[in-house]
Amino acid sequence: MQTVKITYLYNSGFAVELSEHFLVFDYYMDHVDTGRRGMAGGVLTARDFPADKQVLVFVSHRHADHYNSVIFKWRRFLGDRVHYILSSDVPVREKALRLEPYQAQQVAGAMVSTFGSTDEGVSFFVEVEGVRIFHAGDFNLWHWQEESTVAEVNAAKRAFLQEMEKIKSSISALDIAFFPVDPRQGRGFEAGARHFMRVMQPKVLVPMHFGEQVDAVQRFVAAAPAAHTRIFRIGARGDELQVNL
Repeated sequence: MQTVKITYLYNSGFAVELSEHFLVFDYYMDHVDTGRRGMAGGVLTARDFPADKQVLVFVSHRHADHYNSVIFKWRRFLGDRVHYILSSDVPVREKALRLEPYQAQQVAGAMVSTFGSTDEGVSFFVEVEGVRIFHAGDFNLWHWQEESTVAEVNAAKRAFLQEMEKIKSSISALDIAFFPVDPRQGRGFEAGARHFMRVMQPKVLVPMHFGEQVDAVQRFVAAAPAAHTRIFRIGARGDELQVNL
């Protein structure tokens, strides 16, 4: 049995700790709301990284709410244990593995595969220590139906479903999935996550991309009951979920 600890950092940023690996996804908010800096407040400092584990840092795309160049300062104290996996659209000169959609690469004992997005960059599928993890980045059903034309909504649905077909045909099972539930979309904000959860049936679904509107998580839970998927009911930065897989 593998124990996985998921920590919510902010927006689409998370830390995922396994026996031999420590994964960080889409970290950008590097200051705390209250209290001391540290993972309990959603900020990663040197003391928050396990001393004996490989560290994989993922950036799904260049948007300012998914990427902060401060991540490269971590190399000062992590040395060769840190590995950066970035979407090819992220403008950096630092040493990093840069991937476009539909590529795969072995990194420090993890198999990293990329899929497309319905916005910018990539989504990630990571197979590590027998655990299968999907981080959507900005892949979502961005319908914006309260302000878009019917044609625009239909185009968004087509793009989303086309990418879902590629994901479904390539991934047979998921343990943990991180997926946007952005309340700015208004009515039906959770439609993409509901569809993904129904089709892929991950063991754990982690809502993200809700910014300060944490109440969106509870609204999502109420709108998307799932008999076979556990939903991480995030309430604040630093919240943790421990999963035995």
